[in-house]
Amino acid sequence: MRDDLIKAKQALSEGHACAVCRDGELYTADGRGIAPLLSLIEQLKDLHGYSAADKVIGSAAAYLMAEAGVEEAYAATASAGALRIFAKNGVTVAYSTLTDKIMNRRGDGLCPMEEKALTMDSPDGAYRIFRARLDQISK
Repeated sequence: MRDDLIKAKQALSEGHACAVCRDGELYTADGRGIAPLLSLIEQLKDLHGYSAADKVIGSAAAYLMAEAGVEEAYAATASAGALRIFAKNGVTVAYSTLTDKIMNRRGDGLCPMEEKALTMDSPDGAYRIFRARLDQISK
C-alpha cells in the first residue's frame, strides 16, 4: 500500500466518508452513498494518479473511480462486482470486508446505484450516469 493510499485510508478512520490523495495532498468529503465521491470528482475534475479510500465501494463507485483515473483504492467494504470492475480497469484495490452486493438503506433490495451499474459494461460515462441517477432519486 502506497503512502497516499495509507493517508486516504487514515481519513476514513477520522470519520470522513471518502478521501483521495496524490503526492501527499489529501482531499476529503462527507455524506452518504456515492455523493461524497461525486463531490470530490466535481471538485478535482481529474483523479489520474490519485489513491482513493471510501467506506463502501460497490460497482457504481468502482466505475466512477475507474473513469476518473484513480490508480488504487481502499474500501472498508467492497462488493465482488467492484473488484471485477477494478481488475478489468487496472485499478489496484485493498479492502477489509467483501460482500456479494451493496444493499439499499432499507436492506430490502439492491442499492439504486448498484442497480444502475448492472446495466453498464464499462466506466465510460459513469460520472454523467450516476450524477443523473443521484439527482433523480434525491428529488
